[in-house]
Amino acid sequence: MSLLVDLSGVQAAQTDIDTIGNNIANVSTNGFKSSTPVFSDIYASSLAGAAGGASPGLGVNVTSLSQLFTEGTINQTGDPLNVAINGGGFFQLQTSSGIAYSRDGTFQLNNQGFLVNDTGAEVMGFAPASGAGGTSSGPLQSLQVSLGNVAASPTSNLALNVNLPSTDSAIDTTTTPFSVGNPASYDESTTATVYDSLGVGRTLTTYFTQASGSGTPDQWQTHWQLNNSSGTAVASGAGPTLAFNSTGQLTSGSGTITVANLPNGAANLNIALGYTGTTLSNLVFGVNSITNNGNGAGQFTGVQISNNGEIQGQYSNGSTKDFGTIALANFANPQGLIPVSNNVWQSSIESGQVTAGAPGSAGLGTLESGAVEGSNVDLSSQLVNLIAAQQAYQANVQGINVEQQNVQRLLTLQ
Repeated sequence: MSLLVDLSGVQAAQTDIDTIGNNIANVSTNGFKSSTPVFSDIYASSLAGAAGGASPGLGVNVTSLSQLFTEGTINQTGDPLNVAINGGGFFQLQTSSGIAYSRDGTFQLNNQGFLVNDTGAEVMGFAPASGAGGTSSGPLQSLQVSLGNVAASPTSNLALNVNLPSTDSAIDTTTTPFSVGNPASYDESTTATVYDSLGVGRTLTTYFTQASGSGTPDQWQTHWQLNNSSGTAVASGAGPTLAFNSTGQLTSGSGTITVANLPNGAANLNIALGYTGTTLSNLVFGVNSITNNGNGAGQFTGVQISNNGEIQGQYSNGSTKDFGTIALANFANPQGLIPVSNNVWQSSIESGQVTAGAPGSAGLGTLESGAVEGSNVDLSSQLVNLIAAQQAYQANVQGINVEQQNVQRLLTLQ
């Protein structure tokens, strides 16, 4: 019986050494979580009291391996496709054996544009919404980034938000009609770039004239001229008249620019002009904002992953495109996850039902782009534990030696 007790001690100590060795071996493995063996004692409780007293134990048993899911150190890499989870949750990966879960965010794009990990497993997430931004619900799918160019989009809406000085001199538009070549016929001007259907950008100059005697306060007439890149005029015309109340707030003023027969054969330009937010005050002329919904064609330049998991493609023309949202998973009992090779876990009955959501929601952590989570192994503690495990192993081996000697003495009795 004593031999079996000592043997169980040797086996338990060996399991402890193996576990510590695995922890130490993975001290530099991204997303690795250390484990600790859980031991329990063994007693023949059904025989308790049979000999008139308490019976000695029957040894030790390895109940389970407890995984420590504390966060590892987040290390900056500078790669925008590397992502660390700051908080709870796991990445979801589509592998050949089904969905797996990982804390290792060392991602890259494969030759088809899918976001994958080092082994080629595809990162799962939510599809982009029909409008701007990603979604945080719906069926999971592999996240794919289009590496192609974005097409040109003609300008159809141009919003100018400016401040017009009430101190400007009013102009008699009857005696001094507007003319681009006559600076005395207008008070202020500003420029914006607009795009045609072929992506060619042209300069649209808007001129503002405070028309004398047109109201209280005076109304402001607008005119426009469209020039190509060489400065040659393509078209011009009158824009909307802007009216203000006594507090300088815009009360009316919108219109449409139509330019036909563009020299490069592009489709006709039809641009809705808006001046929402424009004010009249004693301040100097200033442009608060210009909003243009058009753009030229652009080449793919890279990907940016935000804290909430949205994946945005970036293009040379300054535009962006949404490709979906990385989904994180969580479990009622992460200790029940089954660790397998390649830095991933598989779910089990003990881990409970998986719940998925966008980063930053429902107790899930946020993402940090350009970084990865390192191992949570404390090397100093593991080395101390290894010494203790080695001593336990040697002590149990010594116990076996003692029992072996006792058995040999018994066999030599006459």
